[in-house]
Amino acid sequence: MPFRPFFLLTAFDALLAVGLWVPTLLGWDVSGVMADPTGWHGRALLFGTLPAMMAGFLRTALPRWTGRPLVGARLWPILVPLWLAGRALSPWVAIGHAPFLAALALLVTAQISAARDRRNAVVAALVGALAGAALCDAVPSALALSLGLVMVLGGRIAPSLTATHLGLPTKSKLFTERPWFERAAALSAACALAGWLDEPESGTTAAASLLAALMQTARLLQWRGWRTRDRSSVLAVHAAYACVPLGFAAVAASPGMAVHLWTVGALGLMGFAVMSSMIRKHAGNAFGRSAVVTGCYALTALTVALRAVAAVAGEDGPLWLLAAAGAWSAAVVLFLAAFGRLLVRGLR
Repeated sequence: MPFRPFFLLTAFDALLAVGLWVPTLLGWDVSGVMADPTGWHGRALLFGTLPAMMAGFLRTALPRWTGRPLVGARLWPILVPLWLAGRALSPWVAIGHAPFLAALALLVTAQISAARDRRNAVVAALVGALAGAALCDAVPSALALSLGLVMVLGGRIAPSLTATHLGLPTKSKLFTERPWFERAAALSAACALAGWLDEPESGTTAAASLLAALMQTARLLQWRGWRTRDRSSVLAVHAAYACVPLGFAAVAASPGMAVHLWTVGALGLMGFAVMSSMIRKHAGNAFGRSAVVTGCYALTALTVALRAVAAVAGEDGPLWLLAAAGAWSAAVVLFLAAFGRLLVRGLR
C-alpha cells in the first residue's frame, strides 16, 4: 500500500495542527512557539496536511491513470523526510513546505509527461501552482488551487465510486458526460475564485459565485449521490463535494463562512472520504460497513457546521471554534482507530 506513510502523516498532522491551534483560541500567548500563531493554522492545512494526503493518493493512483509504472519510484520515498522537514520549519518559516510541494509537482509532472497524458495535465499544473503558492506564502491562492484539485479529482472519484457501488460497468452508465458543460462549469468556478481572491466583497464576485454555485450543483446532481445513501463511504464523497457549491453560494453572504465550508468540508471531509475509500479498496473491502468510519464522517460534517456557525457567531465565535476543534479531533481519532493498524503494519 504505497499511500501508507503519507496517509498516516496526514492523520497525525490533522490532529496535531488543531491541537496546537487550540491554545490560541483560549487566548494563550504562544508567540514563543511559533512566529505567526493566527496564520499558522491555515498554512498547516493547505501546505502540510492536505499535500501529504495528495502525495499518498497520487503515488497510488498515477500508475493506473497513466497506464505506466511509477516514474521516479526510488525518489518518492524522499518526499517523506522533505515533508517532515517542512513541518518542523513551518512554525517559524512560512515557506518551509515549498521544497516538498516542488518535489511532488516534479514527480507528478514527470509521470504525466512520460505517458503524454493530456487529460491529467491539469492535475500536474495545479500541483505545480500550489508549490508556487507555498513559495510565495499565498494562503488564499493555495485554497483556490486546492479547490480546483477537488473539483477535478472529485469529478472523477464521485461518479466512479457511485457507479461501482450500483454495479454499473462504467460511470457512463450512470450519467452522460457533456464536455461543453464540464468546460463551462470549470470556467465559471475559475472566474468566481479569481474574483474572490481579488475583490471578495464586490457585487461582481457575488454574481460570479452564485453562477458557479449553480453550475457545480448541477454537476453534483448528475452523479446521483442520493442513490448511495446506504453506503456512507460513497455518500461522504458527495457530501464533501456539496461543500464546493455551498461555499460559492456563501461568498455572496459571508466570505468568512465560505472559507470554512471549503477548508473543512470540501477539503477535510473529502480527504477522509478519499483516504478511507483507497485504504478499503486495497484491503479488499471497498464498500464495507463500519460504524467507526461512519462516525468519522459524521463528526467531520459536524465540524463543517460548527465552523460555519462560528464565522457569524460574533462574540461567541471562539466557543463554536473550540467545539469544532473537538469534533475534528474526535473524527481523526476514529479514522486512526479504523485504519491505524493497516497504515502502520500494512496488510497481513
